[in-house]
Order: sequence, then C-alpha cells, then structure tokens
Amino acid sequence: MKPKLLIIIGVPLLFCLILFLVAGKQSADKSTDLWDLAQQSFSHKDKQPGGCYVAFQSLQHLYNGERAKVMTKPFARSYKKDSYLKGEGILYLLVANQLYPSEQDVADMLQFVSTGNQLFLAVNYPDSLLKERLGVEVTDAITDSADLDRLYREGTRQHYVNPYLAPDTSFTQEDINRGTYFTRLDTAQTTILGTDGRHANFVRISHGKGDVFLLLNPSSLTNYFLMHQYNIASLEKQVAYTYNNPSGIYWDEYYKYLNGPRRDFSEWEVLMRYPGLRWALWLFLALVLIYVLFEGKRRQRIIPDRELLTNNSLEFADTLGQLYYQQGNNRNLAQKMIVHWTEYVRNRFYLNTAHLNTAFIHTLAHKSGMSQPAVQEIVDSIHHIHLSEYISDDYLAQFYRSIQAFYLNTK
Repeated sequence: MKPKLLIIIGVPLLFCLILFLVAGKQSADKSTDLWDLAQQSFSHKDKQPGGCYVAFQSLQHLYNGERAKVMTKPFARSYKKDSYLKGEGILYLLVANQLYPSEQDVADMLQFVSTGNQLFLAVNYPDSLLKERLGVEVTDAITDSADLDRLYREGTRQHYVNPYLAPDTSFTQEDINRGTYFTRLDTAQTTILGTDGRHANFVRISHGKGDVFLLLNPSSLTNYFLMHQYNIASLEKQVAYTYNNPSGIYWDEYYKYLNGPRRDFSEWEVLMRYPGLRWALWLFLALVLIYVLFEGKRRQRIIPDRELLTNNSLEFADTLGQLYYQQGNNRNLAQKMIVHWTEYVRNRFYLNTAHLNTAFIHTLAHKSGMSQPAVQEIVDSIHHIHLSEYISDDYLAQFYRSIQAFYLNTK
C-alpha cells in the first residue's frame, strides 16, 4: 500500500478510535452516577430517564387534547414577535436545571403573567434577577460530595399540602436529585403548594392578573420519576392548579441548554448542544483538513502543450505533387490533384462531385464563399484535363494556383 494512501486511511480511523474510546469512558463514568445533573436533559423528545417525554405527552391528555407547542427561542424574542403570547389564559411551561434569562426575558415573562397568563417554572436554581422580582430566596447548590451521596440515596420526595388532598399525598423515588427549597418567601403574594417533606419547594406567586408557579424539583417531571409506581399522579397534582382549559399551552426548549447567566443564543448552538452533532462536526473538519494536507499537492508535473504536427493534408499533397512533377508526368499529377480536390469538396461542403455541372458550380460558390468565376475556372480545368492526352507545364502550374487559392480562401 502506498504511504500516502496509508496515511489518508489510517489517520481518520485512528481519530475515530480515539473518539470511540473517549465516548466509552464517558459512558462508563456516567453509568456510575446515573443521576448526575448533566444527565437530565429535561427535553420533551428525550425518552431516557432524565428526559421529559412522559410529562410532555401527558399534557395533551390532562388538558382535553390540547397539544403543547414547543418554543425554541428566548422568551423576549417570542413575546415581541409572536402575537399569540399577547392573549389571556395561556400556560407557559419551562423545565430546566438552571434558569438564566436576560433582563428583558424576565421583564417580558412578568408582563406576560400580569396580563392574565400562567408561567410554570420547574428549575433547581432560578436566576438571581428572577428571584429578586418574585421576592424569594433559594438554597445554594450543594458541593460537598458526602452530602450529595446522602441526598441521592434518599432520593426525591414531592409532597402536596392542599387541604383538599389526603395528608399523606406524597411521591418518592430513590437515586434521583431531590432539588432545592425556599429559604424566604413573600407571604403576601405567595401560596405554598408543595414541600420536599420538610421545606417548601413548590409555590404559586400571584402577579397582576396571572400566576407564576415555581417548582424547585424539576426531577419530579422526568421519565425516571413519573414512571415509578403511581408517580404519574404527581404530575396531575401539579397541573391541577393551572387553568382547566388554557387558550394555549407552550413548552420551552430554549433555556435548558444555557450553561451561563444571560448570554445570547445563536443558531450555531443547535450544532454544539447535542454531543452527536458536535462530534460529527469536529470529525468532518478533521477529515477536510487531512484531505487538504495530503490531496492538495499536485501528483505530477504539468505536462507542457505540444505543438500540432505541421504535416497536414495540404502539405502532404504538395510534397506528393513535387514527386510527380519531377517525373514529368503532368497529366497523372493533375488527375491526382483533381481526386484530392473533389474529396476535399465532399468532406468539407458535403457536395456530390459525380456531376460537375452548372448547379454544382453555383452551390459550391455559395457554400465556399469563392466567386463563381473562380469555381467555374477550376471545373473547366478539370474537364480539360480529363479530355486531354498531354498537359503542359504552364497549364499545370495555372491549375495548381487555382486549386491552392481555393484551399486558402474557402470559409
């Protein structure tokens, strides 16, 4: 195998092998801690344990067949451009680990609620600006590994404090993130709806004509939690506080992919947010670079243009004519010239040379661009040569000049 071909094939294979090993190591690392927060995508399409496919599909049944519309843009952009968010009786749901809206997003969200709509936020760590506007405080993230292990072993518990529900209305699941809880609430506008067993983690905050539902336990909306025993009823309890027949249901898929506070979104993140697309992009760029490095070089030197052979048919006929002329057989040479001329006329102008009559002369003059007297002279000379026994040198020379003029001047 050639060295270049070996490099072109071997390098991509080696690169793919490295990616495979890295991906396998990451999978092995993640399998040791199933409920690392990075594993919870909260995506409405994700059927894995950390996705929200069950919750999203259940909404249609809980709201009399009303199907939720998926939103993939910042709230401020949608609220500004889309008129359907300017109505009343709308339910907007957002599920994420961390919520990092911009200042304009927060302002538009609260404006959306104040006009008579409901905003359902299920997040572990709300943005500081949003907490300030809603008058709440939330526990900080736990970083101690011992506390994290203990919390994961205990699992999550979602308890509801509605007096119309049974006192033991709670739902649990082990080995899952239990979320955070509130440390301060504005009791004038806030109603506690649920706890983690000890602390409030689910509240309703009245704002204008609408409500903000803030749930600090988004894990209770994942497939892993809802598919455990009868935990699907937990979702029913949560949405029971919202409108029975909302004029529209919207599910947010934008903020769950933001990893930093209030940064702008670009369409480039669509490629970078999914590991499969991200690795495919880098692999494609690597293959393009390898191709440019090894295939961009010229394989051989430029072949110079070669001049065309100068021994064409006219020069060949001239050389042959000189040979016959030296032998003194003028009539034979003239007949050779006639044969060559008639063949040239047939191939060039597609004319029948069997009958060299007046019609032939007129047609050949029209097609060749020669004057009719010049063509008439050549045809008369041909008839004279066929009928004569002897051709003089002068007559042969004159006939040759007529033939050459025809060759040189025809179009």
